[in-house]
Formats: sequence, C-alpha cells, structure tokens
Amino acid sequence: MGQVLWTGEARAVLHELPVREPEQIARKTAFLRRFPRMYPVMGKGRFRRHRRFLAGDWVVYYRVVGNTVYVRGLWPARIP
Repeated sequence: MGQVLWTGEARAVLHELPVREPEQIARKTAFLRRFPRMYPVMGKGRFRRHRRFLAGDWVVYYRVVGNTVYVRGLWPARIP
C-alpha cells in the first residue's frame, strides 16, 4: 500500500470546503492508496502529466511517484 500526501495549498482549499465535500474527496482519495494509477495521465493543460478524478463538485489533480500519491490541486468542476 502506498501513501497519499497533500500539498499545503490543496490542504488549505480542502479545509475551506463545506463538510460534505471533503468527505466525498476523502472517500475517493482513500482508493488511491491501493490503486494509485487507476485514472489516466493527462497530456495537455495546466496539470499535464497529472491524473485527475471527480469528487462531488471538485476535480482532484494528483501525481504518482513510486508508491506515493501527491495531491497537487483541487479545482471546481462547476462554477456556482
């Protein structure tokens, strides 16, 4: 099993979200410990060479190095 590490910026955004959102993100992020490469690598855009998944109203961007998952950013999936 690997480990999931959050950047300071991503963690700050996570702590500012309403209660339901971080729970959804945490539930999906827990799968990354066991299956870090289950989402495809993006080839273009701001987060190229990153993987991403949708959790609630947020897109979570991460990179995999060895057995470690680095969560690099959270981006709104839809603008309210």
